[in-house]
Amino acid sequence: MGTDRYVNKKIGIIGGTFDPVHTGHLIVAEKARESFRLDRVLFIPAGILPHKKKVFASSVHRLAMVEIAVRGNRFFEVSDIETKRKKISYAFDTVSLIKRQNPDKEIFFIIGEDAFSDLTTWHRYRELVKKTVFLVAPREQELSCEIPDIPFLRYRFIDMPFIGISSSYVRNCFLNGKTVKYLVPDKVIAYIRRNSLYGA
Repeated sequence: MGTDRYVNKKIGIIGGTFDPVHTGHLIVAEKARESFRLDRVLFIPAGILPHKKKVFASSVHRLAMVEIAVRGNRFFEVSDIETKRKKISYAFDTVSLIKRQNPDKEIFFIIGEDAFSDLTTWHRYRELVKKTVFLVAPREQELSCEIPDIPFLRYRFIDMPFIGISSSYVRNCFLNGKTVKYLVPDKVIAYIRRNSLYGA
């Protein structure tokens, strides 16, 4: 989808490999949207990764799975701006592009507290924090992350329960023949099985 469509007052971004997308991703995005009155949440599957060394499903499959997962929620959209990028996908580049095409809109970056704690390792993080507000989701029963010491950093914590689902856990369930019902949307499960992903 072209980013020129994103003409809302408050745009939320949730990125990641989505390898595969699971209900935890959807819950975090929905609670962020509700809590901060976001007009739209963009799911942006990563393309060429700067940190993670291995991706288990291709960008085509990961994009398709997210598109299936968000159907039915009128506030959710999927963007391919990172998967079609021919170079490493950095959050700075993605946020800059969306902000450049929506100069009068506020950008909110939805992130887990573990990644938030490591923000000073991100590409051009000092410039990134000037362009967005970070909405931080808990990754433990109680919030315990260290707040990065970065000038101009703006952040809010999402009021929501801890959701202990990970893509690696879901992949292991598929690999070991265990159920993933309620962990992954049913239509995404069907897609995974139809395309023999993750050993399903």
